[in-house]
This record gives sequence, C-alpha cells and structure tokens, in this order.
Amino acid sequence: MAPKFNRDALKGLTKTNGDFHLSHKFGCEIDSVMIGGIHKIDGIEFEAEVVEYSDGDDMLTHCRPGQLKPGRLMVERDHGNDKAFFTWRKAVIEGKTDRRSISVTLHNDKSDEARRINFYNCFPVKWTGPALNSHASGHASESLEIAFEELQMNK
Repeated sequence: MAPKFNRDALKGLTKTNGDFHLSHKFGCEIDSVMIGGIHKIDGIEFEAEVVEYSDGDDMLTHCRPGQLKPGRLMVERDHGNDKAFFTWRKAVIEGKTDRRSISVTLHNDKSDEARRINFYNCFPVKWTGPALNSHASGHASESLEIAFEELQMNK
C-alpha cells in the first residue's frame, strides 16, 4: 500500500505543520495596486553588516551586528503596453525620488493569502528591457531592480 501524504498526515512531522507555501503561487502589489504579469521575483533577503572588535587581551576577535544593509529585489514580468516600470525608473533618473511600498503575497493551495512580505522605502535602480530574438517563441519580458530599506513579514 502506497503511503498517503496530505496536510493532516504531515502535521507534526514537518516544521510547516503541513502548510506549504508554493513558490509559483504569489502576487505583487506596489502601493496597494496589484501588478499583473509578474513571473519572477528574486532577492527577498535582508542582512546586516558584521562588525568585528577586540575586547581586552583575550586574543579573540568578537563580532556583533552592525548597520542593516539595504536590499534589492528583482521583479520580472511580461513586457506589454503598460510602461509603469519604465516610467517609475525614469522619474527617479530625473531626480524625483518616488519611494513606494511593495508587498509580495504567498498563496496556499486554495489561493488564499498565506503570508505577506512588505518592503518599504522602495525605488527602482535599474530597468532592463526585453531581450529580442527572432528564433525564440517566448514572451518578451522586462525586469526592474528595486532597492528597499526595510522588510517586514506578516502572518
């Protein structure tokens, strides 16, 4: 008899308590507006500098957390008629630092929101247009590299 794996059977056996967050079920909001056509988000990470110091004559190098480093998200989506990514980046180049908030939502099997990761004080640092190839049949994509200062995880 083959083992049956379901949420109830996995509860207590895994750290997730049987509640998995699938990497292909997600959404992205910029200033509370859902952005469509996004197929990839990279760079969800947050780190601090490590400060090394000596304490007396113990001949050991100690370390402590230092300042938080700003993070960078890479958001990739279908390239279409919407010029929102390009327009946001262009405004920053022209000196109008337009900082926004971004939320990435992870969804469960029922497509309910299972987790929300909020990024604050975001602004675009790089826009990349579509790679064009007459021998390829895939969709044209654009990407936006976004710097953020603060990250919070809800739920």
